[in-house]
Amino acid sequence: MNLEVDAGNDTSSLPQRPETVVVVPERDMVNILSGLNMRKLTSGSSSGGSSEVTPLLNGSQEGPCYAYSSRNRDEEGELVDSTSTVRSTDDTNRDLSRFHSILKTAKLVFLSAVMIFCVVSLSFIKVHDDSWNSIAISRGTPVRINVTGDIAFNKETIHLRAKGPFLPGEYYGITQDFVSFSVAKITLNGTYEAISSEWRVLLAAKTRDFEVDTKVLKHDFILQSGEMSDSNAYQVTISTNKRRDIVSLSVDVSVRPKLAVGHIIMALCVLVGLYVMIIFELVHRTLAAMIGATVAISCLALTGVRPSMMEILTWMDVETLSLLFGMMVLVSILCETGFFDYVAVLTYKLARGQIWALITGLCLVTAILSAFLDNVTTILLMSAVVIRLCEAMNIDPKHMLIAMVVFSNIGGAMTPIGDPPNVIIISNKKIQAAGIGFGDFTLHMLPVIVVCVGATYALLRIIYRDMTTLRFTDPPEVVELKHEIEVWKKAFNSLSGYSRDEDTVRAILHRKITVLETLLRKKLYDAKISEDDYRASLKELTNTFKLKNTSLLLKSGFIIGTVIIFFFLESIPGLNLSIGWIAILGAIFLLVLGDFDELESVLGRVEWSTLLFFGALFVVMEALSRLDLVWYIVNMTQDAINSVGESHRLLVAIVLVLWISALSSSIIDNIPFTTVMVQVVADLADNEDMKLPIKPLVFALSLGACLGGNGTLIGASANVVTAGLSEQHGYRFSFCDFFKVGFPVMILTTVISTAYLLLCHVWLGWNE
Repeated sequence: MNLEVDAGNDTSSLPQRPETVVVVPERDMVNILSGLNMRKLTSGSSSGGSSEVTPLLNGSQEGPCYAYSSRNRDEEGELVDSTSTVRSTDDTNRDLSRFHSILKTAKLVFLSAVMIFCVVSLSFIKVHDDSWNSIAISRGTPVRINVTGDIAFNKETIHLRAKGPFLPGEYYGITQDFVSFSVAKITLNGTYEAISSEWRVLLAAKTRDFEVDTKVLKHDFILQSGEMSDSNAYQVTISTNKRRDIVSLSVDVSVRPKLAVGHIIMALCVLVGLYVMIIFELVHRTLAAMIGATVAISCLALTGVRPSMMEILTWMDVETLSLLFGMMVLVSILCETGFFDYVAVLTYKLARGQIWALITGLCLVTAILSAFLDNVTTILLMSAVVIRLCEAMNIDPKHMLIAMVVFSNIGGAMTPIGDPPNVIIISNKKIQAAGIGFGDFTLHMLPVIVVCVGATYALLRIIYRDMTTLRFTDPPEVVELKHEIEVWKKAFNSLSGYSRDEDTVRAILHRKITVLETLLRKKLYDAKISEDDYRASLKELTNTFKLKNTSLLLKSGFIIGTVIIFFFLESIPGLNLSIGWIAILGAIFLLVLGDFDELESVLGRVEWSTLLFFGALFVVMEALSRLDLVWYIVNMTQDAINSVGESHRLLVAIVLVLWISALSSSIIDNIPFTTVMVQVVADLADNEDMKLPIKPLVFALSLGACLGGNGTLIGASANVVTAGLSEQHGYRFSFCDFFKVGFPVMILTTVISTAYLLLCHVWLGWNE
């Protein structure tokens, strides 16, 4: 065998690395491959004329075209040539195009059938009319309403809706006036037997003839098998303790099954369909949410409770949409000043061009800010800086944004104001009555959040241990080195290893590939840059990115600073501005101070598709709640806790509440889930037979809902906002891109939270 390794001419792009070639004459190649009698026919020309050239000699990006022919012996021992060629690229592309065309047609047919179903169902099913009963009650004169179920179910629920001058939960302890609702069952012999605890609702000072704004509240009296009436008839008693005045309100009472299997199946179909469209990117996620909302409303129509258009509009969280819109306008105006470009250069200078130093700093800042600001606000403020910085450092922004929003969800769990689920939890009147305030909540959550932040950072170092996944494109020398490795690998794989000679050649090629891969790893994992390169990059960035409009920057800084201050003051009693109003007023004020000749450039930066996605998602989640999917999850949790003995009940309750909240918040938005689950936690703590303290259940719910938002792209509002901003700047990431990072982080942090809660509340008994 004549195998020669020649160090030839240097390439222009890699002046310090000689080109390595292997010259294998044709006569020797036939001898080497004598066992298989294989020869390679290579098209191309060498500098020497017509001599054969292997693909290993070609160092360019365009490899040679070649085919293989094998010479086998027939039954008489004669050599027979049988040439096998690879299918042409045109044929392969044509087959792929035909396959994609079939899939596209199937998708359009299926989605068209879904929309036809929606059109038919909404065209022929009328809007459900609310059967409100207007009543007036006073102290000592309660009102009783009899209600009868049409079907005898194994488990029933008395569904009650009340509309009147009610106060939110934060006024608990300030006013002593309330309306109470209780349920009694009517037996066959006509006797009445109380079967439920009271549901109390706080009253405003003026309650006659709806002199104040009315609120619609809902409550379900879940009846166990021993509490159900043999006559299938019940009586709801409504009373008040208010003196010297009449309370006017309207109520709607109905009996329905505790769990309607058909409703749950429809809800699961809607949810699975929504996830399939988003995960496989069959349509844009905004369109997927709109289709899901339409199908969910059609399912409600089939169940006989089709909502009106006005009712559907009330399902949307106007506060969240107002906050998003206002902050998007503020950030859009701030972009006009060049502020984010300047901050990007400053951050690059502080990090000295090191990628992990940059990631560490940004993630820590994001986690800390999210603890004291709403995490959606934090993402809106930080994302523009991150994108500019990544562009300056030749890093793919989507990875940085995913890491940032993950830390935002973790940091937001630390305080009652950092994440919307925590705001919902801390606003519950029973939780406030248990003495869980801002300080106590933060004190309990701080240790576990600090550990989760550290563990998540370590996991990110493992996930992104390959630095190539963080960069836009590889440097030219790395690209050429990768190409050379691929060429050697093709030569290596072309040898079958059926003979000793072939094994010898394969061993030589394998050693060559190993050497090149070692060199590649050194180039990729060495994150340090030379001082000269760093200074040159910093000088170029400083000259390119400068502040554009100092006057507008000062105005923007003043307004945004004022808005953030008001966010902190929003919970102070007497300040009648919600976070949505604060953001809207700040945006309008800055538009006035900016004195823009045209608004298209500002409003064009607003993520309208993200706002529409949120609106449709709110409709989907409310419809799923009305189809009893959320209550199914809740009831399964209650039944599992009830089935455990008293000695292990707290342990099981903590684990179930935490993990069910985390997994559920991954697949459905954590805001509607928390709204329902917080009532369950309060009821579990109120149940004297179960003897469960409320604090560990509250912290389990908070950790599960907040950390579970990292599980999927639509698990938390901040995730969706980040995806929209990334897409607007041209760096779109998919559901799977987020899932690969977010879901492992969710599992890891939930495991840490489980250990922390069990240690503190089960073994140490920190329940007071």
